[in-house]
Amino acid sequence: MVSHTEVTERKRAEVQAERSRQELAHFTRVSTMGELTASLAHELRQPLTGIMTNAQAARRFLDVVPLDIVELRNILADIIADDRRAADVIQRLRDMLRKGERRLTLLDINDLIRGVSRLLSSDAVIRNVVVALELAPEPVIVNGDRVQLEQVVLNLLINAMDSAAEAPGGDRTIVVRTQTDGNMAVHVAVQDAGMGLREGTQERVFEPFFTTKPAGMGMGLSVSKSIIEAHGGAIWAANNPARGATFHFSLPEPTKRS
Repeated sequence: MVSHTEVTERKRAEVQAERSRQELAHFTRVSTMGELTASLAHELRQPLTGIMTNAQAARRFLDVVPLDIVELRNILADIIADDRRAADVIQRLRDMLRKGERRLTLLDINDLIRGVSRLLSSDAVIRNVVVALELAPEPVIVNGDRVQLEQVVLNLLINAMDSAAEAPGGDRTIVVRTQTDGNMAVHVAVQDAGMGLREGTQERVFEPFFTTKPAGMGMGLSVSKSIIEAHGGAIWAANNPARGATFHFSLPEPTKRS
């Protein structure tokens, strides 16, 4: 009976810890989306402007005799493409702001990184930063919660852009790499050419409330660490030999069924 009670209490504590982790992760996602308001507005404004421009052109074409059906069809195809682009941005925002329990599914980390990169494309242009993707040629499959892993990649990319923006001129390229390391693990690296990590801070950057940003909360990397570890992975950081720093995380590959 005593053993049964202890197990129940331990299980209750684990559930409460997971709920608290999810609440904190959701809070930091909402906060991050707030910081990206200008970039996201620009990301939506582009396809909406394209839709308006093409709709006006289509209306003018309707007055032309004879009617150029091929050109009109091309205009409508552009409108559909821009609508889908805007819908994709909105759906990604809804997913990032979603609140709920962790949903584990098989997903391609390459596809996830491409999606987050597109979401930040306008922010990268505003900051004069280039995000280069050097992803494994084959799908890199993990078993994880898409929204939570998107949050990790989002945090690492934003940190890299912040670091690149602080660098006094020179290269502002951020490189994201993926690979399988041959030990049943997936490896992701986000490399920047910024100022690098101060001596002794490689481990501290993942501590709650530790930040070098004047207006930072110091929770992004801490939450990222808790998400990766909850997925059975590891996250770490190191300075590059020449300039800047690279943040890494690894996740276990899904167990293959016979």
